[in-house]
Amino acid sequence: MATGIILAGGASIRMPGEKAFMEVGGRRVIDIQLQVTGGLFTETLIVGNAGRMEGLSVYRGGGVRVVEEKVSGKGPLGGILSGLELSGSEDNFVMACDMPFINRDAIVFIMENLPGFQVAVPRTPEGLEPLYAAYRRDCADVIGRQIGSGNLKVTDFYDEVLVKYVRWEELLGFDSTGRLLLNINSPEDMRKAAGLANGGLT
Repeated sequence: MATGIILAGGASIRMPGEKAFMEVGGRRVIDIQLQVTGGLFTETLIVGNAGRMEGLSVYRGGGVRVVEEKVSGKGPLGGILSGLELSGSEDNFVMACDMPFINRDAIVFIMENLPGFQVAVPRTPEGLEPLYAAYRRDCADVIGRQIGSGNLKVTDFYDEVLVKYVRWEELLGFDSTGRLLLNINSPEDMRKAAGLANGGLT
Protein backbone atom coordinates (compact mmCIF):
# COMPACT_ATOMS: atom_id res chain seq x y z
CA MET A 1 0.00 0.00 0.00
CA ALA A 2 1.83 3.08 -1.24
CA THR A 3 1.09 6.24 -3.20
CA GLY A 4 3.19 7.69 -5.98
CA ILE A 5 3.45 11.49 -6.00
CA ILE A 6 4.55 13.30 -9.16
CA LEU A 7 5.42 16.94 -8.55
CA ALA A 8 4.27 19.01 -11.53
CA GLY A 9 4.03 22.44 -9.97
CA GLY A 10 7.54 23.75 -10.46
CA ALA A 11 8.34 26.88 -12.43
CA SER A 12 10.07 26.58 -15.82
CA ILE A 13 12.69 29.20 -15.03
CA ARG A 14 15.43 27.99 -17.38
CA MET A 15 13.29 25.97 -19.79
CA PRO A 16 11.07 27.25 -22.60
CA GLY A 17 7.44 26.22 -22.29
CA GLU A 18 5.74 24.40 -19.44
CA LYS A 19 8.07 22.07 -17.58
CA ALA A 20 5.18 19.80 -16.60
CA PHE A 21 4.49 19.06 -20.27
CA MET A 22 8.03 18.62 -21.59
CA GLU A 23 8.78 15.76 -23.96
CA VAL A 24 11.77 13.47 -24.37
CA GLY A 25 11.98 11.08 -27.29
CA GLY A 26 8.62 12.34 -28.54
CA ARG A 27 6.76 11.50 -25.32
CA ARG A 28 5.77 13.55 -22.32
CA VAL A 29 7.93 12.77 -19.34
CA ILE A 30 4.84 12.29 -17.17
CA ASP A 31 3.54 9.68 -19.64
CA ILE A 32 6.85 7.85 -19.37
CA GLN A 33 6.72 7.95 -15.57
CA LEU A 34 3.17 6.62 -15.45
CA GLN A 35 4.12 3.77 -17.76
CA VAL A 36 7.20 2.84 -15.72
CA THR A 37 5.27 2.88 -12.42
CA GLY A 38 2.06 1.31 -13.76
CA GLY A 39 0.60 -1.05 -11.16
CA LEU A 40 3.30 -0.22 -8.63
CA PHE A 41 1.25 2.12 -6.44
CA THR A 42 -2.22 1.98 -4.94
CA GLU A 43 -2.75 5.35 -6.59
CA THR A 44 -0.67 8.09 -8.15
CA LEU A 45 -1.13 11.78 -7.40
CA ILE A 46 -0.02 14.39 -9.90
CA VAL A 47 0.39 17.58 -7.88
CA GLY A 48 0.23 20.77 -9.92
CA ASN A 49 -0.47 24.45 -9.47
CA ALA A 50 -3.79 26.06 -10.33
CA GLY A 51 -2.64 27.15 -13.78
CA ARG A 52 -1.83 23.60 -14.85
CA MET A 53 -4.99 21.81 -13.75
CA GLU A 54 -6.61 21.94 -17.18
CA GLY A 55 -3.54 20.66 -19.00
CA LEU A 56 -2.98 17.89 -16.45
CA SER A 57 -6.63 16.80 -16.42
CA VAL A 58 -5.96 14.31 -19.25
CA TYR A 59 -4.28 12.05 -16.70
CA ARG A 60 -7.29 11.65 -14.42
CA GLY A 61 -8.59 8.13 -14.03
CA GLY A 62 -7.08 4.67 -13.93
CA GLY A 63 -5.69 5.10 -10.44
CA VAL A 64 -4.35 8.60 -11.13
CA ARG A 65 -5.59 11.70 -9.33
CA VAL A 66 -4.67 15.19 -10.48
CA VAL A 67 -4.68 17.49 -7.47
CA GLU A 68 -3.95 21.16 -6.95
CA GLU A 69 -1.24 22.17 -4.53
CA LYS A 70 -2.71 22.95 -1.13
CA VAL A 71 0.44 24.89 -0.33
CA SER A 72 1.19 27.00 -3.40
CA GLY A 73 4.24 29.12 -4.15
CA LYS A 74 6.46 27.17 -1.75
CA GLY A 75 8.56 25.28 -4.27
CA PRO A 76 9.15 21.52 -4.18
CA LEU A 77 8.78 21.41 -0.41
CA GLY A 78 5.24 22.75 -0.73
CA GLY A 79 4.55 20.14 -3.39
CA ILE A 80 5.78 17.34 -1.14
CA LEU A 81 3.63 18.61 1.72
CA SER A 82 0.58 18.89 -0.54
CA GLY A 83 1.09 15.35 -1.82
CA LEU A 84 1.54 13.87 1.64
CA GLU A 85 -1.52 15.65 2.99
CA LEU A 86 -3.65 14.44 0.07
CA SER A 87 -2.26 10.91 0.03
CA GLY A 88 -4.30 7.99 1.29
CA SER A 89 -1.18 5.96 2.12
CA GLU A 90 1.31 6.00 4.95
CA ASP A 91 4.14 5.20 2.52
CA ASN A 92 4.74 7.47 -0.47
CA PHE A 93 7.24 7.85 -3.27
CA VAL A 94 7.91 11.37 -4.54
CA MET A 95 9.36 12.12 -7.96
CA ALA A 96 9.79 15.32 -9.96
CA CYS A 97 7.97 15.53 -13.30
CA ASP A 98 11.23 16.28 -15.14
CA MET A 99 12.89 12.88 -14.64
CA PRO A 100 12.47 10.81 -17.83
CA PHE A 101 14.64 7.85 -16.85
CA ILE A 102 13.12 6.73 -13.57
CA ASN A 103 13.69 3.05 -12.86
CA ARG A 104 10.95 0.83 -11.48
CA ASP A 105 13.29 -1.57 -9.66
CA ALA A 106 15.19 1.32 -8.10
CA ILE A 107 11.93 2.81 -6.82
CA VAL A 108 10.98 -0.53 -5.28
CA PHE A 109 14.41 -0.76 -3.66
CA ILE A 110 14.16 2.73 -2.17
CA MET A 111 10.69 1.90 -0.83
CA GLU A 112 12.07 -1.29 0.71
CA ASN A 113 14.49 0.89 2.69
CA LEU A 114 11.67 2.95 4.22
CA PRO A 115 10.39 0.63 7.01
CA GLY A 116 11.68 1.88 10.35
CA PHE A 117 12.37 5.34 8.93
CA GLN A 118 10.37 8.37 7.82
CA VAL A 119 12.47 9.15 4.73
CA ALA A 120 14.52 6.96 2.39
CA VAL A 121 16.59 9.13 0.07
CA PRO A 122 19.41 8.44 -2.40
CA ARG A 123 22.78 9.91 -1.57
CA THR A 124 24.96 10.49 -4.63
CA PRO A 125 28.43 12.03 -5.03
CA GLU A 126 26.62 15.29 -5.88
CA GLY A 127 24.38 15.19 -2.80
CA LEU A 128 20.92 14.04 -1.80
CA GLU A 129 18.03 13.43 -4.22
CA PRO A 130 14.93 14.43 -2.22
CA LEU A 131 12.73 14.48 -5.33
CA TYR A 132 13.30 10.78 -5.99
CA ALA A 133 12.71 9.53 -2.49
CA ALA A 134 10.26 7.76 -0.20
CA TYR A 135 8.41 9.55 2.59
CA ARG A 136 6.11 8.52 5.40
CA ARG A 137 3.00 10.62 5.61
CA ASP A 138 3.85 11.67 9.18
CA CYS A 139 6.60 13.91 7.75
CA ALA A 140 3.84 16.37 6.86
CA ASP A 141 3.70 18.00 10.30
CA VAL A 142 7.44 18.64 10.38
CA ILE A 143 7.41 19.98 6.81
CA GLY A 144 4.49 22.25 7.63
CA ARG A 145 6.34 23.78 10.56
CA GLN A 146 9.44 24.35 8.43
CA ILE A 147 7.44 26.08 5.70
CA GLY A 148 5.74 28.18 8.36
CA SER A 149 9.16 29.38 9.47
CA GLY A 150 9.94 30.54 5.93
CA ASN A 151 12.55 27.85 5.21
CA LEU A 152 11.87 26.13 1.86
CA LYS A 153 15.03 24.02 1.55
CA VAL A 154 13.71 20.52 1.00
CA THR A 155 16.29 18.61 3.02
CA ASP A 156 16.41 20.84 6.09
CA PHE A 157 13.59 18.97 7.83
CA TYR A 158 15.63 15.76 7.62
CA ASP A 159 17.32 16.71 10.88
CA GLU A 160 13.97 16.25 12.64
CA VAL A 161 12.96 12.87 11.22
CA LEU A 162 14.46 9.40 10.84
CA VAL A 163 16.28 9.19 7.51
CA LYS A 164 17.72 6.20 5.67
CA TYR A 165 20.36 7.25 3.16
CA VAL A 166 20.37 4.93 0.16
CA ARG A 167 23.83 4.45 -1.30
CA TRP A 168 24.39 5.55 -4.89
CA GLU A 169 26.39 2.42 -5.59
CA GLU A 170 23.33 0.31 -4.80
CA LEU A 171 21.16 2.26 -7.23
CA LEU A 172 23.74 1.90 -9.99
CA GLY A 173 23.01 -1.81 -9.81
CA PHE A 174 19.65 -1.04 -11.43
CA ASP A 175 21.00 1.30 -14.10
CA SER A 176 24.76 1.47 -14.52
CA THR A 177 24.47 4.60 -16.70
CA GLY A 178 23.34 6.61 -13.69
CA ARG A 179 20.72 8.33 -15.81
CA LEU A 180 17.86 7.26 -13.52
CA LEU A 181 18.32 10.43 -11.45
CA LEU A 182 18.72 12.83 -14.37
CA ASN A 183 16.34 15.76 -14.13
CA ILE A 184 15.87 18.38 -16.81
CA ASN A 185 16.44 21.94 -15.64
CA SER A 186 18.01 23.55 -18.68
CA PRO A 187 18.21 23.25 -22.48
CA GLU A 188 21.57 21.54 -21.99
CA ASP A 189 19.90 18.91 -19.78
CA MET A 190 17.28 18.43 -22.50
CA ARG A 191 19.96 17.83 -25.12
CA LYS A 192 21.63 15.31 -22.82
CA ALA A 193 18.33 13.54 -22.19
CA ALA A 194 17.56 13.39 -25.89
CA GLY A 195 20.89 11.69 -26.50
CA LEU A 196 20.36 9.20 -23.69
CA ALA A 197 16.83 8.46 -24.92
CA ASN A 198 18.31 6.93 -28.04
CA GLY A 199 19.17 3.97 -25.85
CA GLY A 200 15.54 3.52 -24.78
CA LEU A 201 13.41 5.24 -22.15
CA THR A 202 12.50 2.29 -19.93
